[in-house]
Amino acid sequence: MAFKEKISELTASESIISPDCIFTGNLITKGSIKIEGIVNGSISEAKEVFVSKTAKITGDISSEKCIVYGAIKGNILSKNFVEIMSTASIIGDITTQKIMVEEGAGINGMVRVKNQI
Repeated sequence: MAFKEKISELTASESIISPDCIFTGNLITKGSIKIEGIVNGSISEAKEVFVSKTAKITGDISSEKCIVYGAIKGNILSKNFVEIMSTASIIGDITTQKIMVEEGAGINGMVRVKNQI
């Protein structure tokens, strides 16, 4: 029983791209990821993507939930929810079921809110 619990803990992973890190390539994760540095490539299949104020992403994001404080140049496809904070800058289209945008956030692209994605 304890072994099965450990396996489920390992599959619900969290990853961090630190502020001093530059990652080039496509990221595929089933867990959550926090971006604090620079990512040149797409992020896909993530449970949650957190983009901090210091983050710069050039590439598309596909996730269940996406919270943005930093800069994204690419499209966001989020199955459940996108939260865009006042410090965010997004150049690209956003498709999601629910969205929250704080005053001051920059979005240059189309926003589509659909019942099911």
